[in-house]
Amino acid sequence: MARAAAYIRTRQSPSGGFCFYRYSSVDEPSLGDTYYAVAALRLFDIEVPNARKTADFVVQARTFGLTYLYFGALTLDHLGLAHKIGEETFQGILNLPILVPETANSVDTSGWLESVRKTLRLQRRFTSTAPGDSTRGEKLAAMLIPRTARPANRYPQVAEFIAELMRRGGFGVRRNLWDTYLALGVNAFLGLDVPEELVAFVDSLQHPPIGFLMTPYSAMSSLDVAYAGVRCCEILKIPVRYPQEVLDLTLGCQTANGGFAHAPMALPNLEFTYRALRILALLVPELTHCPADNRKPPSK
Repeated sequence: MARAAAYIRTRQSPSGGFCFYRYSSVDEPSLGDTYYAVAALRLFDIEVPNARKTADFVVQARTFGLTYLYFGALTLDHLGLAHKIGEETFQGILNLPILVPETANSVDTSGWLESVRKTLRLQRRFTSTAPGDSTRGEKLAAMLIPRTARPANRYPQVAEFIAELMRRGGFGVRRNLWDTYLALGVNAFLGLDVPEELVAFVDSLQHPPIGFLMTPYSAMSSLDVAYAGVRCCEILKIPVRYPQEVLDLTLGCQTANGGFAHAPMALPNLEFTYRALRILALLVPELTHCPADNRKPPSK
């Protein structure tokens, strides 16, 4: 944890943003890298260095499109500074569309599921409170979707499409763990039941030597596979049957500079580092309660 935190700190730019490939002559922080850096530190209640500058970097970034809205708004939320989210950003979140493909074979399954998951997460997180002063907040609150509304009723076509896919017991052109994880995230936001076939599919991919398999026919694993498997088990509330094997794989992906890579001997980045620490937080939850230096509550 200490080495990972040190790695994350070295990725911070003078602007307050983060960049995984930051070197002396290259300094191009992005909202995505900044989100993963902040989210990783906050998992273990570790202070984000120069948090105010980080918030300023996010606020000044262009927040158009789903990717920018997602990383920008959630980074401020992790920093405890959600009140800095502007009205234009809130309107952008409210207006994010969800288009249902005609058939499961007419769309990039992973890309569609990822965009729907991000959209639902944003709208569920930020449609119960309004930003800024009370007057503007009250005006905005009147336009916000009530958080208590059943999401499946707001998105009946999405719910129907996901439910139909779930009956197949796995997601993807070739059923795989990653698409199934994305689908379960969407399913959870929609409040739909999970068929037993899908639970059985996820459980069938738990494999003794490496923890999880991506597909029933694969023999290789990676940090993404481990992450998807652990998150599926979390959502489905089923046990991770080979936690030590998952931990061994995860820790084997940590590099000499403290960051985590997609696989052993590969190059690290902030997204993989976040996923690795998320796995650790789920499998060894006591780590999130260990006393450590540089920990304090989020800035207000």
